[in-house]
Amino acid sequence: MFAAFIPYFYYSYQNFITILLLIITLIYLISEILRSKEIHIPLIYEITQTASRSKDENRIILGPITMTLGVFLSLTFFDYRSAVIAIFALSFGDGVASLFGKIIGGIKIPFTFEKHSADSRCFFVLVVVYISCGISFHQALILAFTAAAVEAFPSGDYDNLLVPVVTGFIAAKIL
Repeated sequence: MFAAFIPYFYYSYQNFITILLLIITLIYLISEILRSKEIHIPLIYEITQTASRSKDENRIILGPITMTLGVFLSLTFFDYRSAVIAIFALSFGDGVASLFGKIIGGIKIPFTFEKHSADSRCFFVLVVVYISCGISFHQALILAFTAAAVEAFPSGDYDNLLVPVVTGFIAAKIL
């Protein structure tokens, strides 16, 4: 959910934030490769262990890598407003959905890699977020539904890439 702050800083420090996202991605990738060889970088290892799921055991955890790349691609390919919408879909929608899915659970949705009904329902938190950003109710519904549908799609570890890119693309078309 901390990704929601990136647009604020990006507005004033575009080059710095762009480079920082790529550096963070590279550092995390190196950390994961080292972790797979039983070499642990202290702070990154603890964060990774806290955020990982049981299905992630003994493999590279792609979530943080695809998240930073999803934010990077949104900022690179979309105008600022659409990029913010895309990043909010990832940070608020996916972040809240993941949290609620772990806490509340709910009915598992078939063919979605163990996602719960609570995951998809939480994307409608985005309607409130988008309306507070000045988007019409109708557009907010379309964008939140898009993000929820992409999140529910059985994309494995690549939802952090797909949610912002698809939502940003739709935002660029309807805003």
